[in-house]
Amino acid sequence: MLSFMRGSNPPRRNTASQARIYYEDGKSWQEFSPPGIGVLCTAQHPPGSMFNPPLHLHLFQTERFRCVSGTGVWYQPTHPEESKRKVVMRGGDPHITLQAGLFHKFENASQDEDLVVDIGLDPESQDAEMEHRFFRNFFGYLEDCRVQGTEPSLFQLELFLWTVDGPLAIPVPGIPNWVNWWISRGFMVVLGKWIGESLLGYRASYPEYYSGPMGK
Repeated sequence: MLSFMRGSNPPRRNTASQARIYYEDGKSWQEFSPPGIGVLCTAQHPPGSMFNPPLHLHLFQTERFRCVSGTGVWYQPTHPEESKRKVVMRGGDPHITLQAGLFHKFENASQDEDLVVDIGLDPESQDAEMEHRFFRNFFGYLEDCRVQGTEPSLFQLELFLWTVDGPLAIPVPGIPNWVNWWISRGFMVVLGKWIGESLLGYRASYPEYYSGPMGK
């Protein structure tokens, strides 16, 4: 193990028991829902939030988003239907479904209004607790890095992403989408699982962020 080569981990807030977790000095938050209501969590993203996700894909998980309030824009640059490559949604609009295997991201489209979204899985029961664990660890770690002024470790982020098979996009121009799919997954496995966990000693989950299913 080469853990002595990695950067120092920031002190971790203990948020494992909190249903609603605040970030960015209270400007953004995630609230986790109990099972059975069709929503994994509800999240608030202020304008310019650092928690707008980068371009990524879910290899096997289909996601569903509903804009509760504000205005958001969803990008799927490799979607076969051009009309779905950029979709703007406002509060009250029908939900959008993002199919597994397609690169995507979303962000607040407003300069002065918060975006609040419901995030669900389709089907609801598929990997719900795994995604729950990921959200708590990934965003908890980013927030602690932000508060401490430290740069997040790409190896740690890729390890979190490995737990949900959701790699960051590594797009290579001029090659088929399915090749980019495998390149992105390969980077995730090598950087996150092989180097991050096996060599550097990062963990896929931390008890301060996640302690098991809510209510147990």
